[in-house]
Amino acid sequence: MATTLRLLAGAAFVLVLSQTGLGEDFKLEDGFTRLDNGKDLEGWTGNTAGWSVAEGAIHLNSKEAKGNIYSASAHGRNCVIRLQFRAAKGADSGVYIHGSQFQVRDYPNAGPKQYAGPCKPAGEWNELEWDVTYGVAVVKLNGEVIEKSFKIGGNAKQGVGLQRESGDFDFRYVRMKGK
Repeated sequence: MATTLRLLAGAAFVLVLSQTGLGEDFKLEDGFTRLDNGKDLEGWTGNTAGWSVAEGAIHLNSKEAKGNIYSASAHGRNCVIRLQFRAAKGADSGVYIHGSQFQVRDYPNAGPKQYAGPCKPAGEWNELEWDVTYGVAVVKLNGEVIEKSFKIGGNAKQGVGLQRESGDFDFRYVRMKGK
């Protein structure tokens, strides 16, 4: 009886971890530097009011946030930037690359519709990547190319930025690799 109860308790624990996303094993890819630490906003600048870290992700409370935040680490005009995002239904945010904004949204509900196909439903994690060569990025959403020539901005001193706009958002595993 005690063994059965221990097994059930262990199975319940694993189930809870898998449902919350805490049981995932994230492994940083070779050559990448992680910009978020999953614990706090250390390494991020800007108006952090309304931004926090919850369950290992940078959380945007759009009703409380006053502005955008930026990683303290800048990147070059040749790099790869990757992150995961989770949007509330209809939420709209953005990611700044050298000051140029790329709209990050609940694409199926907030558009643009051409990005909706590879996007997972609101509340699920999506992988977004910018492969930047000489200031122009190929952008992939969950492994599919959604933009072939996104031009990054000209502010070389500005790190990756996360925008406060409308609806709650979570960002995690923000990382980059110089080229």
